[in-house]
Amino acid sequence: MRIKFVMKSVFFLIALMVSAIFLPNLQGMEFSHQAHAAVVNDIDVRGNERIEDDVVVSYITIQPRVRFNDFDIDDSVKALFATGLFSDVSIFQEGSILIVDVDENATVNKVFFEGNSRLKDDALTGIVRLQPRSIYSDEQAATDVERINVAYSRVGRRDASVSYEAVPLANNRINVIYRVDEGDKTKIGSITFIGNTTFPERRLLDVISTKESTIFSFLTTSDIFDQNRINSDEEALRRFYFNKGFADFQIISTNAELDTAENEYHITITLDEGPRYTFGNIDIDSTISGLDSASLLDLIETKPGEFYSAKYVEESIVAITERVSEEGFAFVEVVPRGNRNFEDNTIDVTYLVDEGARLFIEDIRILGNDRTRDYVIRREFDISEGDAYNQVLIQRTRDRIQGLGFFQSVNITTRPGSSPDRVIVFVTVTEQSTGDITLAGGFSSNGGASANISLTERNFLGRGQFLRLGVNAGDDEESYNFNFTEPYFLGYRIAAGLSLQAVESDETSERQYIIDSTSGTISFGIPIVENLSSSVFYTYRGSDASANAILLDNDGDLVNTMTGNNNNIQGDADTELSAALVQGLGDFTASGFGYTLLYNTLDSAQSPREGIRASLSQTFFGAGGDAEYFATEASLVGYHTLSEEEDVVLFGRVRGGHIEVFGADNGTIAGGFRTIDNFQARNNSIRGFDSFGFGPRDPLTGDPLGGRTFWNATAELQFPIPFIPRSLGIRGAVFADAGQLTNVGDAAIAAVNNASVTGVNGRALNAAELAQVDDDALRASIGGSVLWASPFGPLRVDYAVPISEEVFDDVEEFNFGVSSAF
Repeated sequence: MRIKFVMKSVFFLIALMVSAIFLPNLQGMEFSHQAHAAVVNDIDVRGNERIEDDVVVSYITIQPRVRFNDFDIDDSVKALFATGLFSDVSIFQEGSILIVDVDENATVNKVFFEGNSRLKDDALTGIVRLQPRSIYSDEQAATDVERINVAYSRVGRRDASVSYEAVPLANNRINVIYRVDEGDKTKIGSITFIGNTTFPERRLLDVISTKESTIFSFLTTSDIFDQNRINSDEEALRRFYFNKGFADFQIISTNAELDTAENEYHITITLDEGPRYTFGNIDIDSTISGLDSASLLDLIETKPGEFYSAKYVEESIVAITERVSEEGFAFVEVVPRGNRNFEDNTIDVTYLVDEGARLFIEDIRILGNDRTRDYVIRREFDISEGDAYNQVLIQRTRDRIQGLGFFQSVNITTRPGSSPDRVIVFVTVTEQSTGDITLAGGFSSNGGASANISLTERNFLGRGQFLRLGVNAGDDEESYNFNFTEPYFLGYRIAAGLSLQAVESDETSERQYIIDSTSGTISFGIPIVENLSSSVFYTYRGSDASANAILLDNDGDLVNTMTGNNNNIQGDADTELSAALVQGLGDFTASGFGYTLLYNTLDSAQSPREGIRASLSQTFFGAGGDAEYFATEASLVGYHTLSEEEDVVLFGRVRGGHIEVFGADNGTIAGGFRTIDNFQARNNSIRGFDSFGFGPRDPLTGDPLGGRTFWNATAELQFPIPFIPRSLGIRGAVFADAGQLTNVGDAAIAAVNNASVTGVNGRALNAAELAQVDDDALRASIGGSVLWASPFGPLRVDYAVPISEEVFDDVEEFNFGVSSAF
């Protein structure tokens, strides 16, 4: 009992001590709370100039005749600061009135930029948030500084520094000045690959868009370090390896180290190629009742024995999905199942065709298209609201939208709709620049100096339309071009185009007549199947051909009297223009309809290494006008990589054309065809020969007459040049060319022979002269080239030696200029 008493006494004493310590404080807190609780009858707002009293009061939590405390005052102060409208706020009570005293933030009058040249004022204005008539705050100005720094980083100026100054003006206005020190361009010193045992470094550098800096880097933006671009390059490498048979390919790491002393990045990409696979057994397994799987086998792009390619697998999935959908199975799902055989490095692929989830598209919503109209994106869908949802077709739509070239990124996602069987499709895009202004100059061994000015807009007014205006001026020719294309004519996937051209050509050493022309073409492009397209067109061309008086033999002409050959017989001397060409001088119009077929499987438009490009064009001239003939032209271009390891590419090309005259074939402007309109040998037809350098020629005057039939072929081996830095983009090539230009026409032969019979010779053409005017000899050459993927465009230098030529040919072994494989 005594122990219990003692314990109770101890607990009582402890409780008494705790109460003595804490009870006064608690009472004080309660007293303080009660003391600061208050009620006011009115609220008085002071210091505001632009903002109404009611607006200020609407942000605070205190109301007249409602009890409030210090916590309410704190919340009201925070709420007013959160609006961003005020630089200072204080709230206190005077008797029965609550005083709200504010200092308004200044209003931005103007925004200025100083020291900027790489990014213009318009670009920076779109970046900063502070704009004229907006509310100024130091926090927002500091945020804008960071945004400008980020923008300069994206254009390769990572050491740029930005500061700002706020200049007060009257009436609580302020000017904001952003001062920019752009610094030097942050370059990319090197790009190194580790782990690439199959493909050389120079081949992988062609795959990625990021490039090493060179002396010409000021003309491009490809040597700017951008993490988004690096991510895109990683994806490009994956696609490249997956399509070359490396199904297990991985990117281990991508490291970018900044050398602050040199202000340049050194990028190292570490790869794990893995084994290279070929396709093994290919099969289709269907669970859909009534579907004939065997009928789908011909749609499969993957073939046993070929290197594994993710691209061909995807194309097979799309082809199967479309065919099954056409047969009435709307909810089809095609899934490839790969079975790796590690012993022989093959992959068996089985395409599983099954009925997918029964989902319908409730709505398609477009986000991020600040400039591009909604319908430009919507029309790329093969499916619409209410249709069955199909992931394969959605993926193809995404690729199609990305292929427009209007957007930096395209992302398609789905969210649940109003019911379990409905989905909402969201298309989120990021706009990019689609306009280009080109100011270029050049020089070629045949065309001399030239200049080009063009304005191109690929998304005109956000409507997806193509517009180009261009002017080309050279030593001997000027041309003016206008091109406009509406890709969806009347809402259908038909590209309607209009092109206008005016050309003024002076006489040259190879062509001794002047020809000015204006032409216009209306075309309608129609896609047929994957990689195959067609177009139909109407074209009209009016031309005026003339010659210098000294080349025309008119009786009594003073100029020709000075030449000593004023006998009124045209084309009987080398001081005159050929009689076959003079017949075509004057105005001549050609009006006709035609079509073009194009098949293209090239893997790249800039530097192809695989695939073919075939085209066929035929034009019927005779729908009005003077011309009455049928023209056919065709070409076939092919690329094949002989060695991935050594980056050796075989290039082949065959071109040909023929003109069939069905009108009056007398070579005059009164007939259906003029000799002037014959095909002519161009400098790239068969290298080693000058423009107009081979083919039928007038033996009396030396003028090239051209022919109605031509063909030429090229075989070329392209390879990297040892010891030349890969970053320069220079490659070498060896080639062989061959071809013919023939069939000058009976009217031309008759005109030349008549000039010989009635002229100073007074005889018919001899056998050698007749062979010259009716030339059908084969020409051939061999040579070597240097190809340069320069910032100015693809350039090449050719040195060719003719191995089959005629004595009257004009030879030009050295040639340089813009290269084009098509």
